[in-house]
Amino acid sequence: MISKRKLINTIFILSFPWYGYGAYTWLTKGFAEGMFTCALPFLLILFIHVLNWSYGQAPPIRVNRKFLWVIAALASIAASLPLGLYYKSPVIRPLNSTILAVLFFAPFLSAVVVQAYNQAIKGFSLTRLVLAGLLGYLLFNLAGMAAGMHNKLHFFPGRASPPFAMGIYDTAHILSMLNLMLLFEFRNFKENPLRWLALGAIYMVALAIMLSINSRLSFMIFLVFTVLFVTRAMKVLRGLFTVSLFTMPIMMTFGLLIYEILSLPVFKAVLERVDKRDVITFNGRTYIWESALDWLLDDRRGFLFGNGYNGQYRLRLLDWVAKLWGERGSYNLHMHSAFLEFLIDQGIVGIVLMYGVYWMGYKYYRHEYMGNTALAPLYAVFIYMMFAWQIDIVGYGIYSGFVIVFILMAPVVMKSQADATDELPALQGSGDGGR
Repeated sequence: MISKRKLINTIFILSFPWYGYGAYTWLTKGFAEGMFTCALPFLLILFIHVLNWSYGQAPPIRVNRKFLWVIAALASIAASLPLGLYYKSPVIRPLNSTILAVLFFAPFLSAVVVQAYNQAIKGFSLTRLVLAGLLGYLLFNLAGMAAGMHNKLHFFPGRASPPFAMGIYDTAHILSMLNLMLLFEFRNFKENPLRWLALGAIYMVALAIMLSINSRLSFMIFLVFTVLFVTRAMKVLRGLFTVSLFTMPIMMTFGLLIYEILSLPVFKAVLERVDKRDVITFNGRTYIWESALDWLLDDRRGFLFGNGYNGQYRLRLLDWVAKLWGERGSYNLHMHSAFLEFLIDQGIVGIVLMYGVYWMGYKYYRHEYMGNTALAPLYAVFIYMMFAWQIDIVGYGIYSGFVIVFILMAPVVMKSQADATDELPALQGSGDGGR
């Protein structure tokens, strides 16, 4: 008899490379079909659980009150879809907005199911599954590149173009997170040198692809946290969450200094684009961010509950940027910052909910890191996203960072002995654990 637990774990691991395939489907066959493809593995996990529950064999899912906060954050972005339809955003329709809403919830809920099915397994850690999933994503894209395929959203001759991704810069972020996790694997060389060397080779391949993609923002964040984790300085750092709140103004203030650093020979040797104007505007991102600041200071329409999905188009914030960049319309531009996307689309309510998610995740994974538990490598992933979502779109909506952040929230919302008084009623009756 096939173990339902192992089946669910396998589907969960495969969901990472499959998500990349869904992105490829979007760019070759259409948005709705692509988003549904992305959601399929997560929906399959939920279907197996519901089927198992209908036979009285599903394990109980016991969550704490943080679960409600996470659901509220997901409900906020889902609610931005009908509001976007009301304001006539050209990028969504009733069908694809329904699929998007499903996609927003499915990764988190399926990860909660994964936690529930493995809760009785001694030594289980979500770290192993996430690491395996990210490795699968890397291998899948390597196979695609070897077959001569390239990304349908971004393609630049001479630069790596992983085909199964929401754009090549999305891949740069994923590989940054993968390599930060791998740093925790480089221990005890003498005990298993072959494993150490194999992981080292994977690390170097991922690093080579990252450098070839040439995403300076992801590389800068990756480099800073690599140094902090390798030197163990992360153990003594305090207030990182507070610092992360000011990522955007800090980078805009020190743009010239960042240019001087990236102009050093050691970085010029690996980074192709070190143009002064390009660097200090972060490839034109500051134009977009300044438009958001103008809205915040002078307009503030939708400040409380947002302007709906693709809200910048309702406000026509980026019309002038579209003309500057030679785009036919501003509706297909985004804010190049998940933080600003949440703020404009979902207002103060949405951004407060997201800050709550990041705060809960930060506290939880910092505790795991300080305790050197099996979940410690996921602290590196969470910290990376805590900064990246401020200055890139990777942490919003359909992009990989958003999916990964909410997957990582699954252990955070599960009931433990420590928060027994904070428990919500079990979502299902007791069963045999689905084994």
